[in-house]
Amino acid sequence: MVILFAVLPVTVAGKAQEDNQPANELTVRLATYNMHTGIGTDGSYNLDRLAETIRESGSDIIGLQEVDVNWSSRSQFENQVEILTDTLNMDYFFAPIYNLDPPAAGEPRRQYGIAVLSKYPILHAENREIARLSTQDADPVPKPAPGFLEAQIHVDGEEVWFYVTHLDYRSDPTVRELQVDDMRDITSSHSNSILTGDMNATPDSPELAPLFEQFEDTWALTNEDPGYTFPSDSPDKRIDYVLTTPGMEVQSASVISSMASDHLPVTADVTLEPGEHPLDASSLKALVDHFDEEGEFTSDVDVHSLKMHLAAVSHYEDREAAEKVVKHMEGFKRLLDHQQDNISEDAYETLKTDADYLISDWQ
Repeated sequence: MVILFAVLPVTVAGKAQEDNQPANELTVRLATYNMHTGIGTDGSYNLDRLAETIRESGSDIIGLQEVDVNWSSRSQFENQVEILTDTLNMDYFFAPIYNLDPPAAGEPRRQYGIAVLSKYPILHAENREIARLSTQDADPVPKPAPGFLEAQIHVDGEEVWFYVTHLDYRSDPTVRELQVDDMRDITSSHSNSILTGDMNATPDSPELAPLFEQFEDTWALTNEDPGYTFPSDSPDKRIDYVLTTPGMEVQSASVISSMASDHLPVTADVTLEPGEHPLDASSLKALVDHFDEEGEFTSDVDVHSLKMHLAAVSHYEDREAAEKVVKHMEGFKRLLDHQQDNISEDAYETLKTDADYLISDWQ
């Protein structure tokens, strides 16, 4: 069995970008990784080793499973999400599957679940419910429970919906069938979606068939090798996936060799074209809120003014009044120029570029 190693392209500002790629296209490296709470094949807990695996993968957006936040001694009661995001300098959202009382009063809650790390701003994220058979109940029955992560991510003028999941591990596929149905219902409203996760089922498993009606398997699109991902020390099955909705241009997919977990990470390079999944005014408003929360503005008045402009744009978008949309977005750009001294360079350039994208979409 052959494990493919990622051949990393030249990286510009943390984003996978081919040398000969047209300037108006962007290749994003997506990934999934069941991190086994940071415990490697040697049985040792080593979060630094796992962080280095993620760094070396070149991932721009990665879905993680089996993440501990102050959970237990197995991970030294660490907040793994905060440590990884600080180490890798990425935005994040954590979606607990289990959220338990602390062992003692005044201590943080014990949480276990899934997460997304992103080099791009996460505009909005939710912890959605799907069917689960709890491992924390003595006599569990399938019922809706948290642990399906949905994130709206801003990728240089494009709006991408990124999902992270971890399906039931039991040999009986009944719960996975319910989970697949629930995930399809949630993801069906967005055409530009990426679904990542440990499905605990191989590609030929009947319970996954409905997913492949809605999503394309990036590995199957680009490889003839089996792409085994589990167990990492001697893999003999493929149960970890990066799936995309039809129409996204998949360049390649790789399985990364690492002993940092009992699973191997999977990456997929996907090319986005400007205008393919454009932002609207409400998404730009969410981006302003994101930059405000990150301290990229020095004036609350400036933030309020920008959001008022975008509220007007949303009003005219709803009425499909293209001329008014363009007029108010030009005003938004002038306001940005006026406020430039009070905005970080990154926030200014990003908002200005996205304003141009939105204007061109309505002209």
